[in-house]
Amino acid sequence: MAWRSAVVASTILSVGLAATASHAADKVTLTFANWADAEGATRPGIQAVIAAFEKENPDIQIKSEAISFSEIARQLVLRVRSGNPPDVAEIAGNDTMLLAQTGKLEPLDGHIDAATKAALKPSSIEGLSDKGKLIAFPWTQAPAGLWYDKAVMQKAGLDPENPPKTIDELMKDLAAIKKSQPDVIPLGLDTTNRAFSLISNWPWMKAFGADPFVENGATSDAMKSYLSWMRDLAKKGYIDPGRKIGEFRPLIAQDKVAFLWDQVLLQGVIQSTNKMTDDDFNKHYGVTTQPAGASGKSYSFEGGHQLVMFSDGKHKEAAWKFIRYLATSPYAIEHYTLSYEASLTPLEKAPTDALAKKLDTPVFNAFSEKIMPTVTAVPYGPKFAPGATAIMAGVQQAVTGDTPIDEIAASIQQNLGN
Repeated sequence: MAWRSAVVASTILSVGLAATASHAADKVTLTFANWADAEGATRPGIQAVIAAFEKENPDIQIKSEAISFSEIARQLVLRVRSGNPPDVAEIAGNDTMLLAQTGKLEPLDGHIDAATKAALKPSSIEGLSDKGKLIAFPWTQAPAGLWYDKAVMQKAGLDPENPPKTIDELMKDLAAIKKSQPDVIPLGLDTTNRAFSLISNWPWMKAFGADPFVENGATSDAMKSYLSWMRDLAKKGYIDPGRKIGEFRPLIAQDKVAFLWDQVLLQGVIQSTNKMTDDDFNKHYGVTTQPAGASGKSYSFEGGHQLVMFSDGKHKEAAWKFIRYLATSPYAIEHYTLSYEASLTPLEKAPTDALAKKLDTPVFNAFSEKIMPTVTAVPYGPKFAPGATAIMAGVQQAVTGDTPIDEIAASIQQNLGN
């Protein structure tokens, strides 16, 4: 009997090992290239969401590849060209369209189900198609608005509940702030020479009716008006040329910036800096639409993040499941999109009552109801990055020198070509 028991035990062990080996063989490992895991501020959030996804999907393991924001597009293009792309990648802005130019992004139209597509805000997928196919899925939405420090406005004798609605009103408010508080930067505006700065300034150019990318657009009267306004801001000391947007954020948290043109995520940065409660924050700060220019319209840009998968990927079904989880699952929205990105979700409606309550704040409501409808498309594509260098070099000339605006406009046009 002893030998029979040994045989039975050996058989059970063999079957168990075989099952374990088979399960291991069936388990899919997805590579996820992203900068969320590369930045200390967002790393805990993305790691928690990945762990939650793996728990819900025990047959899928995520191998996070942390790459800095400034490096990820270059590395992804190189990996695509060498036939070694990740399964899923985080991407944003013009980089999404540059990556699409490789022709190696997997069209998502065949993956997205009708229910998921119907749940999205229509505007969330605008500009994410290439050659008629959806090539990126919206993960977060982060438009820009005009933030204002109510305490600074009050010290300047301004009504903190009545932010400027037009550029003319803005200029009067900036003058009052400069006169009453010389140590405060009246308007935080990124004028550095980089692609993001052109994205950030694009709504202000639109406010003047300018579009430097159209034929002779850089030498148009509208573009010269925009450049002249920028020079006026600098000459009067209303802006601080040379600062990146991130450098203004801790300053407005210390009441050292009155108005700041920035994205929805600013609330999280301010509160992480000055430790304000939500109630105190809402009493101290507000956000509204861009002051309108001559056209009477306000504009904004959408600076959220997208997720992509690749046509050479080996695990597309699992990759799509992961993409959908990151962007639309209640857990990911609560524990990453809202908690760490402080951004909007691409969904038309919150998937749970608890999330609807979290999104019902003065800041989220202002962005969802008033600012998102003013978003204007930025002309992304292969010519955008070199064009941004030419245009922002001209903007820097306008805000730091005395070269005649006509000469600056002509120089931009020459560098852009037609």
